[in-house]
Amino acid sequence: MKRLLTFVAMLLVVVSVSAQQQAKYIFLFIGDGMGINHIYGTELYNAAIHPEMENNGRVSFSRFPVRTFVSNHSSSSLVTDSSAAATAIASGVKTVNGYMGVDADKRPVKSVAELAAERGMATGVATNVAMNHATPSAFYSHAESRSNYKEIFDQYVASDIDFAAGATVLCRRKSGITPQDCVEQAKEAGIKVVQDAREAAKVRKGRVLLLGKDLRKKTLEYANDMKEGDQSIVDYTAAAIEYFERTAKKSGFMLMVEAGHLDYCAHDNDAVTTFEEVNHLSQSVQLALDFYKKYPEQTLIIVTADHETGGMCLGYKNYKMNLERLAWQKHSIISLTDKMRQLRLAGKTSWEDMQSLLRSELGFWIHVKLRKKDEQTLRKTFDKYFVETAGEVVSLYNHNEKLASTAVGILNKRAYIDWISLDHTGAQVPLYVKGAGVEHFYECYDNTDIARAIAMSMGAKLER
Repeated sequence: MKRLLTFVAMLLVVVSVSAQQQAKYIFLFIGDGMGINHIYGTELYNAAIHPEMENNGRVSFSRFPVRTFVSNHSSSSLVTDSSAAATAIASGVKTVNGYMGVDADKRPVKSVAELAAERGMATGVATNVAMNHATPSAFYSHAESRSNYKEIFDQYVASDIDFAAGATVLCRRKSGITPQDCVEQAKEAGIKVVQDAREAAKVRKGRVLLLGKDLRKKTLEYANDMKEGDQSIVDYTAAAIEYFERTAKKSGFMLMVEAGHLDYCAHDNDAVTTFEEVNHLSQSVQLALDFYKKYPEQTLIIVTADHETGGMCLGYKNYKMNLERLAWQKHSIISLTDKMRQLRLAGKTSWEDMQSLLRSELGFWIHVKLRKKDEQTLRKTFDKYFVETAGEVVSLYNHNEKLASTAVGILNKRAYIDWISLDHTGAQVPLYVKGAGVEHFYECYDNTDIARAIAMSMGAKLER
């Protein structure tokens, strides 16, 4: 009898521990385009540029117990796009580049957010790009093309997503539909639409759509372009956590947060802006870690990426890096492009005017010594693509001045950082996990395994 009672007591302990480890509060962070060199480069950059940061500039998720890599090819290519990768992460199914929330045969597939909603949990998506862009959309929509923006937004309105945040709502120009039209549609459906994160955080019940203050802008401001009053993905994450802690403490919740800017600046081969965007992701994850400290046995935090962008190389020659030189880049390449265009509009097209701008924005000639070859390249590019004609470098999302791209590229190389592409690469992507249900992620080898592990962590299974 004594042995039987002991066995029953042990069984109760096992059951209790198992229940405690089931994830009730799930955070999934996706760094769009974020490769391991983006992360490690950020830590090296922080150590060199931001000595005031804690832990010598390490990102908040670098010490998670699970630190591994996963493959991320799509069903149509060894190099995935964001929609196919996001579908794999959200639903555990490979699909064709460009497809959204459907398999390769265009059949809808259930996402972990939809699964969570079925189980009575609250759900949310947040991004610093458009809320119906590829990555967030994979968690609530099912479309044959990631560019079917109105269809995707309609599906958001009809979905169970409680909290959604983004810079704006994407609309096709030829459709005649505007972001404001979508705002009105959301309001008519009973969704509270706000344009201030602090206001969103204080909503006590009902669905919320948080958008940027200027719906004409497709993204929030980059981390190193922000001015007082600008909102960031950190603000959006804080608002979502406060909202869910008030409205979904009993039911639990799943929140997906995308650092979408990372992909944009990596497509531009802008190292400084990439590192600062990783820092914003790190700060957002830290907010989840602060939440975790209050509910450690019920909180799960996952950090990963959909693909790598740019093929960033750290220390590409001479066995060294001089990241201190990056301290003098004040803003993103997009901001530098805008300043150059302002000079042209003002008729300030002399080489002396341009040198003054490059000194101010990149520290050239004062803090960053240039080789003779670099100066010749700058002057030749200036004469040909700034004075004679307006030359552009076209990346996936931006049209930057040729001279801005050349100047930032020279600064990168003076720091011994280089890039191999303006596009996605086929590199594996990092995966970091901490918290309840972490054991389900020990054998994640492909991005489709992430969705299955999330489902198991909440005590469920994704049926296929």
